[in-house]
Amino acid sequence: MKRVVREVLLATGCDEDFLPLVTSFVKEAALCHGLGRDEAMGLTLAGEEIFVHLCRTAKPGREPVEIRCGSGGYYVQAEFSFTAEDLDLRAFNLTTSIALDDDAELEGMGLVIASRLVDRFQLSFEQARHVRLSLVQEKSYPLHEEDSPPVCPPLSRVSIRPPSPEEVKLIARQARHCYLGHYLSDFFKYPGKLVDMLAAGEYQGLAAIGPAGEVGGAILWNWAGRRTVECFGPYVFTEDSDSVMAESLVEGCIGAIARTHAVGLINTRPTPQLPEQHFERLGTLKASTEDGASMTVHAWFRLMREDEGCAVWVHEDLQEFVQRECRRLVLPREIRRAQNAGENLPAHSVISVQSDRLQGRAVLRPMWPGSDCEANIEKHVHLMRQEGIPNLFFMMDLGQAWQADFTSGLLHHGFTPCLLLPYAGEADVILLQLSESGS
Repeated sequence: MKRVVREVLLATGCDEDFLPLVTSFVKEAALCHGLGRDEAMGLTLAGEEIFVHLCRTAKPGREPVEIRCGSGGYYVQAEFSFTAEDLDLRAFNLTTSIALDDDAELEGMGLVIASRLVDRFQLSFEQARHVRLSLVQEKSYPLHEEDSPPVCPPLSRVSIRPPSPEEVKLIARQARHCYLGHYLSDFFKYPGKLVDMLAAGEYQGLAAIGPAGEVGGAILWNWAGRRTVECFGPYVFTEDSDSVMAESLVEGCIGAIARTHAVGLINTRPTPQLPEQHFERLGTLKASTEDGASMTVHAWFRLMREDEGCAVWVHEDLQEFVQRECRRLVLPREIRRAQNAGENLPAHSVISVQSDRLQGRAVLRPMWPGSDCEANIEKHVHLMRQEGIPNLFFMMDLGQAWQADFTSGLLHHGFTPCLLLPYAGEADVILLQLSESGS
């Protein structure tokens, strides 16, 4: 949700008389931005439920609701911007269920429906209770057929350049053929989706092209935060493991990123061909593979330019970890203790879930503060265990002080901090992993 383009805007009062206008606006914008009719209808119905809920909970004098619809290449985003008073957003938790015999809970049914109709959402809030709620609906793409692409022979020389759309589709096929799922992301199953992701600038990439146009390897990257880029790969498709090709791909990636404002480059899912001399060790993760085995994954970091430093908000139980990692990685940080001082909080927190079935991985992110943080974590862990997802992570942005309230619940239920990702959010991000014995 970083590169929405071709955006259109509607501003309207919180009045159900305007509902036909809102639904027509979202539907027509979604169709103009390239969604199919089924996907556009899902986004429209979700937008309808959001607007109706806002109208029914609005207090006199509420400012107009702004609705922005934009295209991100492979998805359409409808963003609702409004001022909230005592807004209960717990319906956006994947774990939420509604008691049909409870009138109070039935009022939130529309939000539950909206949250299930779209692929993902994002919540953010600013001063004066100004809320931005983004609903994202992806385009539908055909699944990659499990055919075997031609094996690329060893190449005497390669040129490193951005791949064409047809080469991108071949890269997706070759990566699925040459690498196990824990090295890849779900989008490799949808070559057309990867084409659109690169065309929209959501991801960028380079390919190693042989003398006769052979695609011998590739590397991809995207922005992980405001000032950090994450790269994926390098992927090598030749019959032998070509370290020279991998080196050229990584150097090309570093050269492209050096021309941006990025401070750091990270790789948390490297392939065996990654030339480690270009990076320093960021930390380790545990990964369960498709056959049930456990493997250790090393994550890597490269400083791209001078780090001028920033302030981070840290719960006291994670302060030692953050201090140690900042010293080791030479990160200039003002570490501030974040703690609840008895101030009022919403009753219910919101956690988003981004799952990747190909990797057997799910990442939880806090979206909304609440006094039920620990109970909400427990519910999500239980659900992910039921879904059979072995690799469960939680990302905490140290630039958002309120996210520290989730710390005690995370540690209590078996999460442990494993990586400090510089500038991977508003500031640094802590990645915590659930141990096999957790919850």
